[in-house]
Amino acid sequence: MVPGLPRAAAWAALIFILQASIVHAGQLVTADSAGSSGDPSAGLPFAFDGPPVPVAPGVITRDAEGRVTLRAVRLSAPIRLDGQLDEAVYTATPSFSDFFQMEPVEGAVATEKTEGWIFFDEDAIYVAFRCWESRPDALVANEMRRDSNNIFQNDHIAFLIDPFYDRRNGLEFAINPIGGRWDGQITNERQFNADWNPIWDLSVGRFDGGWAVELVIPFKSLRYRPGRVQIWGFNARRVNRAKNETSFLTRLPRALGQRALFQSSLASTVVGLEAPPGSRNLEIKPYLVSGLTSDVSATPPITNDVANEIGVDVKYGLTQNLTADFTYNTDFAQVEADEQQVNLTRFSLFFPEKREFFLENRGLFGFGGVDTGSGGDTPILFYSTLKTVSLVDVSPSTEMRLKL
Repeated sequence: MVPGLPRAAAWAALIFILQASIVHAGQLVTADSAGSSGDPSAGLPFAFDGPPVPVAPGVITRDAEGRVTLRAVRLSAPIRLDGQLDEAVYTATPSFSDFFQMEPVEGAVATEKTEGWIFFDEDAIYVAFRCWESRPDALVANEMRRDSNNIFQNDHIAFLIDPFYDRRNGLEFAINPIGGRWDGQITNERQFNADWNPIWDLSVGRFDGGWAVELVIPFKSLRYRPGRVQIWGFNARRVNRAKNETSFLTRLPRALGQRALFQSSLASTVVGLEAPPGSRNLEIKPYLVSGLTSDVSATPPITNDVANEIGVDVKYGLTQNLTADFTYNTDFAQVEADEQQVNLTRFSLFFPEKREFFLENRGLFGFGGVDTGSGGDTPILFYSTLKTVSLVDVSPSTEMRLKL
């Protein structure tokens, strides 16, 4: 304690000195500092370590350590999702730009300009990019299959969002110039689940100097912290295949390689977002299965016997971290078809999980470097797709049965 000062005053002075030193060294941004800098969110839900909040109309601030803070902008009028980026909001709102190379020259300014925007309204978050190209004829884009790894062999723009701002997990989205899409969940900056396919929409377009993309992600497709005012993590990557150039919004070391975008801890911070309460989402998925059977060898013979089956799956979000799943007359066959595999060995086949119930937070079982979606040599701690295929009743009415 400081001699001559009351105990309460001494503690207050000590706290003030510590806070001042932290702000000076690490730019700890608090709700009060955000408010004094003109943050339109009028108070942040918690402090974050990074550059100051951008003052409107600015949308980006950087510091000497390469960290970035972005400001999301609320829409005053709807956006037409057409990939043209011709609405007035794109002129009135500055873009965030100045990407930095990871390849081929680490830390150098990207040779092609990339502009980005983050908007939101009461229902969704909107992300848009304008990708300038000095040689638009050299664009590489030939993949339209969703979640195909070939998208990464195309020119593309990808981005990460960390809705919980835990700096460990996130969601990744990628789009190529012809509208091919790729999405998935990232756990602990390491494991990836490409079978996560939320509802979102996009549109791509061309202009004289390159290509552009607009996309919308409904808040109902995401989970985030409670509270209206949000702080999220965000990063973006641009790949130019003609130049073999990879650039990021934040400076990232080349040693991170292909998984550099997984690093939520190195992502920028997005402030200004206001999201609706997301803890009461309700999804209802009914289904009807119909079949026709004929078996002339049966006694009595079966001809055009119609069978119908109906069921329903219900998902209800109790809280941001707790979801209840209800099902009636579940038919797990009504999911994406299994991969076709030919097994000429005595070892079991590996089928990736496609059922939504088992895909929910699958990364929890991927700790210790184990990837639950991989068929490699590392043992899988939880495997929900144990299936056996057998031939039974070898006769003219032979059938294939799949046992779960």
